[in-house]
Formats: sequence, C-alpha cells, structure tokens
Amino acid sequence: MSIKIENLRYVYSQKTPFEKVALDDITMEIEDGDFFGIIGHTGSGKSTLVTHFNALTRVQSGKIFLGEIDLTPKKIDFKKVRSTVGMVFQYPEYQLFAETVEKDVEFGCKNLGLSKEECSERVRRAIELVGLDYESVKDRSPFELSGGQKRRVALAGVLSMRPNILVLDEPTAGLDPRGKREIMGLIESVRVDCPTTVMISHNMDEVAGYCDKVAVMSGGKLYGIFTPSELFSQKELLEDLGLAMPKVTALAEKLRERGFDIARGIVRPEVLVSEIERALSS
Repeated sequence: MSIKIENLRYVYSQKTPFEKVALDDITMEIEDGDFFGIIGHTGSGKSTLVTHFNALTRVQSGKIFLGEIDLTPKKIDFKKVRSTVGMVFQYPEYQLFAETVEKDVEFGCKNLGLSKEECSERVRRAIELVGLDYESVKDRSPFELSGGQKRRVALAGVLSMRPNILVLDEPTAGLDPRGKREIMGLIESVRVDCPTTVMISHNMDEVAGYCDKVAVMSGGKLYGIFTPSELFSQKELLEDLGLAMPKVTALAEKLRERGFDIARGIVRPEVLVSEIERALSS
C-alpha cells in the first residue's frame, strides 16, 4: 500500500507565543513495497511526519492518502487506519504492560474486535514470526525477558494486527551491535507479511544497507528523496547537512584518496569487496 502526501503543513501551539512550524509543505510518495528511510537531525520533523500516517497526529493543512484511505477529513475510521498502519515507537519495550507475553501481543487484535479464535491464531503467528517460540514464551511475563526479546514481543503486538504498512522509529536504538543486526534481520524477514516499511533512523549504516529510498528532512522541510547510492556519494551535501557517511562508504572514500580506482556511492560491503578486487587486478 502506498502513502501519498500533498503539501502537508503542521504547526505546534498555533496562535501562541510558542508557535512552531514542524512540517512545512511536505509532498512525497512512498510506493507500495518500498523500504523507505527518513533521516534528519532531531527537530527536523521526522516523528511528526510519521505519526500522521496512523492519525496519532491529525492533518491540519494538506492531504495524506493511505492507498484509497483519505486521512484529511475530521471524521475517519480510526480502527481501519490503525489496522492498516502498524507503528513501532522508539524503545517499544517500555510500552509492554500485560502480565503475559500472549496477552500483550493480543491487545491490538482484541481492539480490532476480532473473534477469540482469530486473535489466538494471529498471536501465535506473530510471536513465531519474530523468532520466538510460542509455547515457551506465551505464559511468561514480558518483563522477565531480555531487552532484545522484549523488542520482539513489542513488534509481535503490532504484527498481530496485520498492517499493510509498518512504521519504525529508531528500531535499533540502545541495542548492542549483535542486537542491531538481529532486529534489522527480523524486520527484513517480516516484510513478507508487511512489504511497505518506513524507518526513521540516525544510523546511516542501517539506512544504507536496508532502505530503497531515503527522504532527507531539515528544519521541517523535505530536502530531497534519494537512493542510498545517490545520497551517500555526495560528500559535500552530507557535510552541509551534518550527516555522517556509512562506514562502508567512508572506507571507499579513504581508498579513493589513497589512489584506488573505487566507484562512488558504495553502500554495501559486498560491493566494496568486488570493487577492491577489481582495482587490485587492473
């Protein structure tokens, strides 16, 4: 399912001394099946933008469409919208609350008004989809689990609602390198069920390694939309925006400075290895 945004503008504390423009004339389209990254410094408008997608933040000016669902009217079907867009917030493990994993994961299903049998089937599948053994964890308290397991349970709670679009706000924040790899691998695997993914991240390695397209935001405005290769090949642009290069791209840049004939815009390790082998053999 696609997301179309037209001339979206949002202002906090309107008509007060604290008025602040959070989004200024944003127009973009996230196509069905995209793994779409959104980057920018704190305060650039990223979170305000994505909370519009499931109507946590309502449209003040402009338009948003989730496929054929128009989010502009004052009265919308919130249940339909929130079963269409699954939102996983930063540090989702802090939002766990139920006494067992099973009850926590089924909360969203029950709010959709599904039958007990349908909920049970969805909960089992969602827990297994995030790599946990259903029988082993279903009766455990979510607060007894490891940090990585808690994050998986929180994701399962969203997946049990079977959204068409998955929105992730800093999904690997606070995790060690192994945990980051596990969560990103998990997100890749669940795209079979939820192909359109939107991810906010400050981790340029994750953005480069997983996203098809990247929107760059600055001061509430959309600077542009790029492929990872297009974005990370522009060293001066990254410096102007205060954005870091992915480690792979930075290493390729260093090799070029040392005289190696390495292509620009490399964002994946396997591509850099091939480029080094080519440069050494020429």
